[in-house]
Amino acid sequence: MALIDFKCIKCGEKFEEIVKLSDRENIKCPKCGSEDIKQVFEGKCCSVGSSKGVGGCSSGSCGGCSGCH
Repeated sequence: MALIDFKCIKCGEKFEEIVKLSDRENIKCPKCGSEDIKQVFEGKCCSVGSSKGVGGCSSGSCGGCSGCH
């Protein structure tokens, strides 16, 4: 199970869900019920090999590079 951030394409609602990775395709927007959602990456990036273990992305956020995962 993983805590994943999503954004609804239809209404713009951002939300997070705890889901099995195999069930990511079955998530619906809690605001409007749309199934037209995408996974988003937000927060700090953690990259192996950087001096402090945090960083590696130019913006410091996975939103700037579509994710490090």
